[in-house]
Amino acid sequence: MRWKIFLILLFIFLSLPSFALADTIISSPISTDTVWSPSGGVYIIDSSFSIASGTILTIEPGTIIKAKNTGMLGQGILGNLVAHGTNEAPIIFTSFWDDSVGGDTDGGGPSVSIPGEWQGLYFKEGSEGDFDYVNISYAGYGGYGYGYGDFIGIENDGGILNIRNSNIYDNYKIINNGGGGVMSVGSGIYNKRGTLFVSNSVIENNVWGIRVDSGTSTIFNNVIKDNIDSTGYSAGYGIYAIGFEPLTLLNNTFLNNKRTAYVDASKNFIHSGNTSDDQTNRGFEINGVITNNSIFHSGDLPFIVSHLNIEAGGTLTVEPGAILKMNDYYSSGNIVVYGNLIAKGTPEKKIYITSLRDDSIGGDTNGDGENTIPAPKNWNAIFLENGSKVDFDNVVLKYGGYNYNSEYLLGVAAAIYDRGAEFSVSNSLFERNGGAAIYQDAGTTTISHSEFANGDYGIWSRGGDITISQSNIYNNTGWAVYNESGRDLGWWWETRPLQIIDARNNWWGSSDGPKDISTTTPTGTGDIVSENVLYKPFLTEPSGSEPQPQSINPVIIIPGIMGSAYKNGELVIDPILHTYDDLIATLEANGYEKNKDLFPFPYEWRDSNVITANLLKDKIAEVKASCSAAALADIDCSKVDIVAHSMGGLVARQYIQSGQYQNDVDQLIFLGTPHKGSQKAYLQWEGGEFPPGTVDSLIELYFKKEALSNFYLSLFSYIHNRPVSSVQELLPIFDYLKDKDTGIIRQYPSNYPQNIFLESLDNNISNLLNSGVEITNIIGNTGNNSINKIIVVPSVDSEKWVHGEADNFELGIGDGTVTVYGATLDNSISNEEWNGVSHLRLPRETSSRIFNILTDKVSDSVIYLSPIEKIFSIQLQSPIDVVVTEPDGKRIGKNFETGEEYNEILGAFYSGFNNNDDEYITIPNPLDGEYKIEVQGTEDGGRYGIVTSFISDEFATSNEMVGITTPDQITDFNVVVDNNNPQDLETEKEVTLEILINDINGAYDLGWIKDKKVRDRLIKQVEKIIKVENKIDKVEDKNKKNKRIKKLESRVDKNLARALLLELNGYKKDKINEQAYNIIKYDLEWLIDN
Repeated sequence: MRWKIFLILLFIFLSLPSFALADTIISSPISTDTVWSPSGGVYIIDSSFSIASGTILTIEPGTIIKAKNTGMLGQGILGNLVAHGTNEAPIIFTSFWDDSVGGDTDGGGPSVSIPGEWQGLYFKEGSEGDFDYVNISYAGYGGYGYGYGDFIGIENDGGILNIRNSNIYDNYKIINNGGGGVMSVGSGIYNKRGTLFVSNSVIENNVWGIRVDSGTSTIFNNVIKDNIDSTGYSAGYGIYAIGFEPLTLLNNTFLNNKRTAYVDASKNFIHSGNTSDDQTNRGFEINGVITNNSIFHSGDLPFIVSHLNIEAGGTLTVEPGAILKMNDYYSSGNIVVYGNLIAKGTPEKKIYITSLRDDSIGGDTNGDGENTIPAPKNWNAIFLENGSKVDFDNVVLKYGGYNYNSEYLLGVAAAIYDRGAEFSVSNSLFERNGGAAIYQDAGTTTISHSEFANGDYGIWSRGGDITISQSNIYNNTGWAVYNESGRDLGWWWETRPLQIIDARNNWWGSSDGPKDISTTTPTGTGDIVSENVLYKPFLTEPSGSEPQPQSINPVIIIPGIMGSAYKNGELVIDPILHTYDDLIATLEANGYEKNKDLFPFPYEWRDSNVITANLLKDKIAEVKASCSAAALADIDCSKVDIVAHSMGGLVARQYIQSGQYQNDVDQLIFLGTPHKGSQKAYLQWEGGEFPPGTVDSLIELYFKKEALSNFYLSLFSYIHNRPVSSVQELLPIFDYLKDKDTGIIRQYPSNYPQNIFLESLDNNISNLLNSGVEITNIIGNTGNNSINKIIVVPSVDSEKWVHGEADNFELGIGDGTVTVYGATLDNSISNEEWNGVSHLRLPRETSSRIFNILTDKVSDSVIYLSPIEKIFSIQLQSPIDVVVTEPDGKRIGKNFETGEEYNEILGAFYSGFNNNDDEYITIPNPLDGEYKIEVQGTEDGGRYGIVTSFISDEFATSNEMVGITTPDQITDFNVVVDNNNPQDLETEKEVTLEILINDINGAYDLGWIKDKKVRDRLIKQVEKIIKVENKIDKVEDKNKKNKRIKKLESRVDKNLARALLLELNGYKKDKINEQAYNIIKYDLEWLIDN
């Protein structure tokens, strides 16, 4: 009986609303920084919910937020939402009617929530969301006729969204499907545009787990499961991604989704380590149009192809080990090539193009067990259109050849149709295809060391050139090689000129050769050949293995402008932006060894590229010697490979195209090289001005420091009179200036700053093209955001803007720094275009592809370190050394006690105290909080300066503090970094009696205080203001007895200090200069305020 009473009371208790804490109703926008915590009870989103721009909502662990479907989100989240829960106390966003957490908030008795009961969270342009241990469920209300947005749990529409250790589930809506039934729609996470990171999270029971339309999305170490349309009307996906901007999927586990992932063919798609045990289509469905450059990486799941179109100018590169499973013929199952298709595997990692039903490679991709088995004609074909270029090496192609195209006669089915391509095949296998493995009516096909087996026909030709050698053609039920060229096939077919097929030196399945039925007495018992086929001599046994792969060469990495810096007087490669760290780390992870077969080439990038090219010649000789001394296996030290980024490519070109070239470069990979120049250089050369952006802001910052240190009056004067020749050598050599008053585009070189260096390279480009160097030209494409035309007006400045002052810009397609046109080398060299990849990110994003080009192998691992988005910089003007301490206590700089260096901050760079130049420190992606800067006087002391800066692509700010020091004097400064409010960056000096007196003495020594009596008077007054007194404190010892402790304590008489400020102002007229006044005034004001 007692148990029955207990259970009844328990039920009543659980059914009642929770009154332990009063709930908080959110019915208006959040416009000031706000904190939500469990002490606020359950937070109820009752009406419109938004966070204003510049405002931060912080949610503490254990907080519960419930939303009604009337919460239409207003403008959404324009500011910042920081929700950091813990494993034990996650933050929960759920439905108002969800009684499983926070009790019966609606007071309506026990209820169970269903998906689609509230709108979800909407992040707008400029917003930031940071989620850690957050659960989001039962959203998805809205969309279509509902008018409140999309069916989502959380949406990013132009912001930065970082989700980790979280659970996003049950976010969808069941709606009318327009045909009298119902369907489920909804995405757990929707990246409409902007930047998305999702890691170590569970995304489950939505229709689409994660949907991507645009922006950069990085998704790793997640479990993505049970995403399915429960009505059965449509297919659910773990990932559904369209658009061309980067998508990275690493080490995700897909479980019981209807399908694993759909990825648009144009997307820059990087993936590795993913696994799938979904219901069907356990791979990456890839469909659509490739207009630029795409790479099919290997390393995890197969690609599932229904229809793929490679446009003219586009290139699809298939990496070794990749698996393409072609969808069934009734789903098209074809690839149409107008551009370039490069599929080059290796003996160890072949490329497979096979049927979706083929479980022998890549596993049971269609998820049906043994219910279906592969067979010829499972899928349609690959169509090689006129003008296309296709290269197959170590490819296995099976089960194609379904003929649905009425252009050809019944029975003319083929796995590959060559309609005018340049087609090269080596070391490949074609088997179990319906019709012909290859059908050709135009173009050129060259085949070597390959096999055509167990099909209907091997090769069928009605036109074009075909050569096949050192190959095995056997067990084909029809013709091995069938030549119909030159024959009149009837009114329906244009008779093509007779083309003899050269099929000599092949094995035909028998030692006595093929069966030639074109003669009255057929010879041979092998596969059948037709007339007009040359087959003698033939091989009497199967062709042997393919040739051994060639050795690789040592590689030199040449950085671009701002890609090198001095460390204690020695040049090192990009220690500030770390542009090349990922590339170097990926090459090392795949077998390269630094200083044995991997060599960076830092250089003084301010100098002329002609000078640097001479140094490159010496570097190559040094590399060849080091490589030979290392005696590495399979390394050819007689030549080097070069990977050259940005202006580094011009250095390489200058060397190879010059008379100094030693014929010692095997491969040259350009990354975003401005072969025809960059329009940004006009701003720097003509006006000494720099556009916004991290790299340009850094260059401007350091040029200003160098100009000041070397007594140049302006940046313009420094660039022209040092000179910084590299800036001039980056000027474009094409038409890019447009007069504002007439709208006419000037014709280069008339009324342009001329670039003799690039003109010379362009005029003798044949030296490069005919050098025998294998060239790859990789370029980035981030859309219409690069300076294309500069609109100019006459300038009133007598020194700057000789050819017109920049008034505005017209933008064009490029990587943000170089336009596609400016990065194009020559019409004979195809661009390998990477969509969504900016100029600075090219070495990082293409590292796997670079390894593939250098070695003809697929990378086993790709290293992606944290990208640099913001930089905190500290520049010194002598005579001082420095050490900087982060908010978390880590240090970088000089250890004043030992004379050694601290290097505790990841990615930070200290130029060192042994430079001839002034010191500086850069800290990437700085922490929020107070940084402590300590400086120590060196040499004879004197005037010094400290410039602190915060730099990002969107914002840059700097402030300068001037002081005076004496030898070994240590002065402390504090700088508060706020990544959300970088404009508030200020440097504060901590002032003591010693520092203030030293500032006064130093000002006198520098001549800033003109009268010794004034100096002495100031010091005397300061000593009155600051008194150092003995103070006695009583503390208990371990025996609980009082103990007297004597301490020295400084006390400031603030009234006397204010009076001295007034007196100091009187000295400004003729006793002290402005510099002395400002330094002493700052010291006094600091003492008054602190």
